[in-house]
Amino acid sequence: MSKFVKHELDLRLVSLGFVVALFSAGIGIGGGALLVPVLISVFKFDFKKAASTSLATIIPISFIGSISHFVLLPNIPDLRYYFMFIPMCILGATLGGRAFRKWKVRWLKFAFSLFLLLVSLKMLKIFDLVSLVYGNLYDILFAIESLVIMLFGVIIGFIAMLLGIGCGLLIVPFYVIIINLDIHEAIKLSLTTMFFLTFSSTIIHSRLKTLDIIPLKSLLIPALLGAVTGAIISSHLSAPILKQTFGMFLFVIACKYVAEELFIYYSSIRCGTNYRKRSRNVEIRK
Repeated sequence: MSKFVKHELDLRLVSLGFVVALFSAGIGIGGGALLVPVLISVFKFDFKKAASTSLATIIPISFIGSISHFVLLPNIPDLRYYFMFIPMCILGATLGGRAFRKWKVRWLKFAFSLFLLLVSLKMLKIFDLVSLVYGNLYDILFAIESLVIMLFGVIIGFIAMLLGIGCGLLIVPFYVIIINLDIHEAIKLSLTTMFFLTFSSTIIHSRLKTLDIIPLKSLLIPALLGAVTGAIISSHLSAPILKQTFGMFLFVIACKYVAEELFIYYSSIRCGTNYRKRSRNVEIRK
């Protein structure tokens, strides 16, 4: 019986790896926003184990996805974006590794969720608060573009290390909305960045002894196959369709995260209130 359960668990991980990679490589994200919640809720991983497993799984997804996009869509974004952005992401991941054992990610995750919600509404053309916020920045962006990109890279690396995500959910909208890159160019840049970012983050997790190799045996090979399939599908889709797909995905994930964090916060308040009531009753009885 135990062997059957173990085999069933492996099959679910295989399916998860393929589906996540299929979707992720197609729209330029690593898949951590899908992997981490599923690994926690379905496979009962603790957060640190889910984060490290997610980052390690994103390595082949981002590598195969980026190579496939370069082959299928040979137009390359300005290389200075790569040279400015990627090293700063690795620096951010190193800084995030130092905070990983100490920080609680609850409020960071909630703020991240709100940002995703705003970006998704922008890409779905429902509410454009993102452009309103960055309206003044856009006029002076060319003067400080390098500084903005490098600062954003450090932030991305830090968040990726803490939350176990490749941060394509942030990278793609940043380069599409702020830097005004084409969606396909932003996806290539995102996937390339995620390969170096997740590779360095996985090494850090290995040194922190929070990386579990066993689940990766079932996740990595299906992730490779799914990434190639997703990249092929993406190359045949127009930019507007990709934007709508990406925006809908962001909206669903953001709503899920916001709802989860609000529920946790509300539950903690209720537990605190009940605890105080019980304490008062005990004092009165005494």
